Amino acid sequence: MKIEEKKTKGLDIEWLLTIPSSNVEQHLEEKFKEISKNVKIPGFRPGKVPLDVIKKRYSKSIIPDVLDKVINESLTEAVKKKKIRPAVQPNVNLENFEEGKDLVLKVNFQKMPELDDLDISKIELEKSQLLINDNDVKNTLEDVAKKHERFAPLEKPRKSIKGDLILFDYIGKIDGKNFENNSGQNETVVLGSNKYIPGYEEQMIGLAINESKTIDVTFPDDYRLKSVAGKNAKFDLKIKDIQQRVKKVPIDEKLAKELGEDNLEKLKLKIKEKMELDFKQLSNLKMRRQASEELVAKYKFEIPTKMIDQECDFLKKQSTEKKEKEINDIATRRVKLGIIISTIAEKHNVSVEDSDLTKAVTEEARRYPGQEKEVVEFYKNNPSMLNNLRGIALEEKVMNYVVNSCKKIEKKCTMDQLFESNFLKQEKAGITKKEKKK
Repeated sequence: MKIEEKKTKGLDIEWLLTIPSSNVEQHLEEKFKEISKNVKIPGFRPGKVPLDVIKKRYSKSIIPDVLDKVINESLTEAVKKKKIRPAVQPNVNLENFEEGKDLVLKVNFQKMPELDDLDISKIELEKSQLLINDNDVKNTLEDVAKKHERFAPLEKPRKSIKGDLILFDYIGKIDGKNFENNSGQNETVVLGSNKYIPGYEEQMIGLAINESKTIDVTFPDDYRLKSVAGKNAKFDLKIKDIQQRVKKVPIDEKLAKELGEDNLEKLKLKIKEKMELDFKQLSNLKMRRQASEELVAKYKFEIPTKMIDQECDFLKKQSTEKKEKEINDIATRRVKLGIIISTIAEKHNVSVEDSDLTKAVTEEARRYPGQEKEVVEFYKNNPSMLNNLRGIALEEKVMNYVVNSCKKIEKKCTMDQLFESNFLKQEKAGITKKEKKK
């Protein structure tokens, strides 16, 4: 094989690749012999068909496949020989191919940049340490009390309203007949909680204690009991008790016990532990993002434009709202960081083990409660998607390595002060959005 470099500028490479005709002929012969073993042609016994007959009949159909194989093998050999890593799939044009003559290809591609070694240990990161004061615990306790559901008997008789806790009996029928799990006694529901199927709780509003009512509902098409899915049903209800929500739950021993703690002091301790855990996770996230920014800023190299183009195409499919410049900036940063991460992984022998991949699949499955098994099976049956997850796992592992290797500057701060960091804008915006909804 002959490699003639026609043009090399920066990361752009153009080759004229000449593959000897003997190489192509060898592959063709092997394919013809493989066909001859199983082909059935009238007038010839199986395995005894002459090669010239097979060539005449099958040449046109097998030549494209053979050429693909020869070209792929030759390109792989060529980049290994030149010690080059292509950034994207090379663009190959067939310059010349005639039977008995050498195969000539024009190959255009971009190579991956060579990065100078960066001393990660010189990168400084701010490591936040939690500063807890009594006021933080007090505010958290107040939030817990506001969210806590406690109910008490009605101060005076009235009909049920949204937010009440209802104690009731029920029996349901479809076309006048009983069905599986169609009755219950001393059931409880908070009206408006959407615990029951659509339309069920709404029809319980406006009823008094000891009042009965027949309601009409339709089971959803995707209801868990297939025998009743999509069917209309009638339920006879009897309201046995109504309790109203306690508007202001006091912060006391009773609250602690209702939350599963022995006393208020233990509840405060649990809150502190939770705050410390949340803080640590956010602090680590902040350091990772800061480390990413430092790496992107400190590494200077030419980025393969073809990789940026591919990432831009991907981002455009994900979002139609972002402008061209914004998409290009995001794509450039992603590609640059990806190359840096890949380089660090290679130079520092960071790799994804089976245990890392198992952990990544498990964490992904946790995002879909009740469907964990299906998620695991999905990745087992889709190698390409598992490969994507492998890439995510590698990035996670490399960034952990980077953060652990960097120099840390410790700084004490409260949770509110931590959220002032530009690296946690997304998380702060999420909390603000939740507060607005409330």
